[in-house]
Amino acid sequence: MAASPGCRRGGSGARSGDGQQAPPGSAAVPSSAQEAAPAAALAPGGPVTPRTEAPNEARVLSSAFSATAKALRSSVVRIDVEVGQPRVAQGEDDDETSPFRRFFQFGPGMPEPSPGPQRGTGSGVVIDARGSIVTNRHVVANATRLKVTFSDGREFTAKTLGADPETDVAVIRLDKPPADLVAARLGDSDKLDVGEWVLAVGSPLGLDQTVTAGIVSGLGKVGRHVQMSGGRVRRYIQTDAKINPGNSGGPLCNLSAEVVGINTLINTGPGGAYGFAIPINQVKVVAGSIVKEGRVRYAYMGVLVGDIEALDPAAKARLGGGITSGALVTQVTPGGPAAKAGLQSGDVITELDGQKIETAGDVIGYVSSRPIGARVSVGLSRGGRKQTMAVELGELPSPDRPGGGAADTQKLGMALQTLTPPLAESMGLDRNTRGAVVAEVVPGGPAAAVGVREGDVILEIDRQQVASADQAATALAMPRSGGHLLRVRGPAGIRFITLGGS
Repeated sequence: MAASPGCRRGGSGARSGDGQQAPPGSAAVPSSAQEAAPAAALAPGGPVTPRTEAPNEARVLSSAFSATAKALRSSVVRIDVEVGQPRVAQGEDDDETSPFRRFFQFGPGMPEPSPGPQRGTGSGVVIDARGSIVTNRHVVANATRLKVTFSDGREFTAKTLGADPETDVAVIRLDKPPADLVAARLGDSDKLDVGEWVLAVGSPLGLDQTVTAGIVSGLGKVGRHVQMSGGRVRRYIQTDAKINPGNSGGPLCNLSAEVVGINTLINTGPGGAYGFAIPINQVKVVAGSIVKEGRVRYAYMGVLVGDIEALDPAAKARLGGGITSGALVTQVTPGGPAAKAGLQSGDVITELDGQKIETAGDVIGYVSSRPIGARVSVGLSRGGRKQTMAVELGELPSPDRPGGGAADTQKLGMALQTLTPPLAESMGLDRNTRGAVVAEVVPGGPAAAVGVREGDVILEIDRQQVASADQAATALAMPRSGGHLLRVRGPAGIRFITLGGS
């Protein structure tokens, strides 16, 4: 007997569309009728709410969101990372609520890394037809395997082309890039305005690709109250577009579908959560240098500096001269450019090439903008007396070369993050606490061997106060017989540790 429409033969009777056995001799309900049945069952049989007409402005904005997301879809990728060793130290003090776990997503449903190779997820954006993809350095750090997934499901292997610890920018490249790659359109972050709509695109929480919308909440210079994950990121973009773990390395874009920033971290505090992005204009310079040379070369002066305004009145009075703003030199690198020119600890830098210096960040920003070998006129106050010195900028030592390592602490087996006020509060510390937080400890490395643990806060190095991760990394890179003396705050209180040595 021929089967009725919508039925198929099976045993003593036909099977209905939901896979259940129909009574013998009966016909299964056609699928179209099945689909209509629930709709009929939901008929209200009475008044219903009126249909509203969306304002034209809302329809235009909705279309802009949709068009922007569609334009970027083919250029934004998910990056699955495998690292050969755990990215954080394992121990009795491990805490899955640690604020550092939000910077890198350990895969869907994997909040706690297990022994052995670890897997994480980040995001990236295609920047050229050769298969170059920009992302965050902390996403691909220590990676032994990279897999890149596009929005259409295609997967490719990749390798890290270069990574810059000074800005937390990295570039990876596909091993076998397809011929139909589409590079994202890069915008001009200097033209952003506070209040402008932006979209954050990426692969948070293990998802393939999501889009969140918000506005530019703030634009400004990195300083005491806002610290980025790279010491030479001098400006930031703050947004209330939702950024979740796994968004790191993904693009922040305007409604012209132009990438204006690279999402890098989340700050939480009493006022809520805000995302921060590295301005694309700085990313362009760094990524371009990585693509061309495999690394980034920076000029440096060879000093550790802090903000005068952060000192108490008594300390300011000791400096003399009524100095109220400037960059206090807390340490001079032996044999460095500043030392050769005669700068000393306790000097207050007030001008560089005639430009007024108000904070330590102004010194870092200006020196970073100058070429290696440039001569800089340094105006300073020493004991209340004004002086001018000429400093020829050198090249910042690279961790890839012998004698390098001023930019990070890989050789000591740990990674650092500047302790910002919101981060301090999330760790149960006073928001005015300053220092460098140990974000990662390599098992078996020098730091682990002397008891350094993730979540420790480095307050002082060699009796000098530490105000940022950049300052700590620079101080630890200096050769010191017998090692560096660290004053560290941890779960058990404050302790002293000797690390490194020459």
